[in-house]
Amino acid sequence: MSKINTKLVRILSVLLCIFLFSGIGWASGGTKYLKIATGTVGGTWFSGGSVLASIITEKVEGANASPTIGGGVSNCRDVDANRAQIGYSYSGTALDAWEGRVPFEKPLKNLRYIGNQYIEPFHILFLKEQGFKSLDDLKGKSFSPGKEGFTGKIVFDRLLEEANISYDMLGKATYVGFPDGALLMKDKHLDFYAILTMPPNSAFMDVDTFSAVDILQLPEDLLNRMAEKYGMEKWIIPAGAYSGVKNDITTVGYGGGFYCNKDLPEDLVYEITKALWENYERFVDAAPASFKSQIKLENALRGTVLPLHEGAYRFYKEKGMEIPEAGMPLK
Repeated sequence: MSKINTKLVRILSVLLCIFLFSGIGWASGGTKYLKIATGTVGGTWFSGGSVLASIITEKVEGANASPTIGGGVSNCRDVDANRAQIGYSYSGTALDAWEGRVPFEKPLKNLRYIGNQYIEPFHILFLKEQGFKSLDDLKGKSFSPGKEGFTGKIVFDRLLEEANISYDMLGKATYVGFPDGALLMKDKHLDFYAILTMPPNSAFMDVDTFSAVDILQLPEDLLNRMAEKYGMEKWIIPAGAYSGVKNDITTVGYGGGFYCNKDLPEDLVYEITKALWENYERFVDAAPASFKSQIKLENALRGTVLPLHEGAYRFYKEKGMEIPEAGMPLK
């Protein structure tokens, strides 16, 4: 092989490696390969992300998408760094990422919003026989705020801070997920569990068949501060969510939706947003029963805390929707 050909092969090899291992995922004018960061296999985000990947591959010309596992925090990091091009996250997590708050080390300014699918409310579960009426009743009680890294734990920590309550004022803390937390509560080794999800949760429904589960009503002024400071949405958990919940519960929650990297082409994100909402029934079919009624176009801009991508903005404007101030695209 001549020296010129050898040099050419080396150059082409380097370019191929750059293409394969960069987060961009496509060459201009070619097939667009998109990674969609979701959640754990079998979870709501993984199923929803898999649906979006299928819709993009089927409906958006020249695009091919596939889901990857992840989580709210890691998804923001991956989308910002373009290791994934689209990802699920909570609105609060995305806002923390944008502003560089814990657990993020720096502001992640490459994130842009595509749209919301549902609100997941924060709440504190306990056995009704405990008779808790206020946050003061939780002092000295054993509890779980979820696992380290759970968004629910972050919300719980902030709620305690706003209420001037420290962990030292509570009882023993156990850091477990929903199924283990439910088992501990059922066996009365746990007095309450702080959770961010749409009730009823299947693990705690099992507890409810054993002993009535109730939800603590948090003070209105505390909820208002949480909403204003951390971009949370007011939400009503209806009476009957568990057998011990006799009245509607007012709380706050985070939107769960799709975010993307700012460098995705406007026309591509427009087509993705259009395809998403023209095929929203597929998300409804894949969602847990408690989420289904929320997934509709009129809720797409709930929980907007970051600027929309220009392509998503164009789609919503064409639909005549009012764009929240926080969602206005950056120039």
